[in-house]
Amino acid sequence: MASAFSKDQLHVSQADAGAAAALVSALADLTLVIDDGAVIEEVFHNLDAQSAAGISAWRGQPIEEVVRDSSHPTLRNVLRRVRRGHDTSRFGVSHILDGRRDLPVQYAALKIGDDGKIVLAGRDLRPITELQSRLLANQQSLEQNVRNLRKAEAHYRLLFETASDAIVIIDAANGRIREANAHAAEILGLASGVALGGRKISSLFSKPQKSTVQAMLAGVLASGSPMTMVLPSGAGEPIMLTAELFRTGDLKLVLVRMSKPAEATEAATRPEIALDALVRNATEAILVTDEAGRILWANESFLALTNIPLAAHAVGRSLGDFLQWNGIDQDVLLQTLQRNGRVHNLSGTVEGANGQTIGIDLSAIVMPDGVQPGYGFVMRPNPAEGKLRDPANTDLTRAAENLVEMVGRVPMKDLVRDTTDVIEKMCIEAALNLTENNRTSAARALGLSRQSLYAKMARLGIEVPDDDDW
Repeated sequence: MASAFSKDQLHVSQADAGAAAALVSALADLTLVIDDGAVIEEVFHNLDAQSAAGISAWRGQPIEEVVRDSSHPTLRNVLRRVRRGHDTSRFGVSHILDGRRDLPVQYAALKIGDDGKIVLAGRDLRPITELQSRLLANQQSLEQNVRNLRKAEAHYRLLFETASDAIVIIDAANGRIREANAHAAEILGLASGVALGGRKISSLFSKPQKSTVQAMLAGVLASGSPMTMVLPSGAGEPIMLTAELFRTGDLKLVLVRMSKPAEATEAATRPEIALDALVRNATEAILVTDEAGRILWANESFLALTNIPLAAHAVGRSLGDFLQWNGIDQDVLLQTLQRNGRVHNLSGTVEGANGQTIGIDLSAIVMPDGVQPGYGFVMRPNPAEGKLRDPANTDLTRAAENLVEMVGRVPMKDLVRDTTDVIEKMCIEAALNLTENNRTSAARALGLSRQSLYAKMARLGIEVPDDDDW
């Protein structure tokens, strides 16, 4: 019949240190047997192979050699108290793995026998430390998100209250106003400071018009398309309502803009509004770039030409990502444009998002004073018959015809040399024409040194006026 020990701790403490450590190691992650000189005699562990790779080498080393300096005071104090027979609470130390990695362990210390040996039974704290680090990172991320949301809300509130439009936001589920800016109360003829939140929008109009407003909201919810109507307000002045459905999460809201029909008509007929609409909807592809050639704005025709779904996918990118010019460097084009103020009928190629290329005729101007410095580009697709009438293509066709006629009468190497001269002359003349006889810029556009360009010009009989810009 088994009987319980009357003093369990006495029997354990009087057991052999190695046997006691082996028993404890079945429950602990790391167990160390320390002799009276604070040297490690035995090591038992249940750690993964990567962590345990260097632990077996701890045998015979002073325990302070495998512990971070910051843990030395705690370790010495615990060992001293245990040897004097005092109870100790759990304590943590940080071991050194491979001379650089940390192994945080929480130990419980027990004196075994009368020879001063101590057993340290430890728990690996890395999972807890990792979890705490992740929790801290998540907390910091949440706090940052809260700060960002507050900033966004402050920006939204500022824009909402200072907007020139009268705006009302309605909960689609019950037709009640969630938010309304100060201009909304003003255009409805209400006193300044009147709170509109919580009221039904239909209550702001005369009784005969309530059903009309409710029908408009129901139509917007059913179709998802914007609706516009003109109604008299409580003050008797007509008000134009434009309602549009939008969602935020699971919440359906209706955005209602209110304006007086006369104001809306006046705004729509302003010359600058009409011009803006003309540029946006022009059949020509239009781009606006900054002085470095980065795209600031693109109209719908350019997006269609390049198969780009959204203007945001083009804004910020370099002009050269989409446009290539026949043998002309982008920097040379922008320098010429800056010097002359405009460029007419420059042939080039547009590369679309799917890799397709389209020939274009391009004109460009420097943006006028008073607006952001940069350039405006207008592009038109270059029809196939236009390419056939191009002077360069005509010259090449004529050269090819002459080449065929001379086969059999002139050695092939002479034919190749003469044809190469024709092409070189055409390219040099085109580069000089574009750069207004600036031989330095022309050489850069052709990928030649100035000396090579001069030599080719002399050989081909190309002359340039003496007032060349160096």
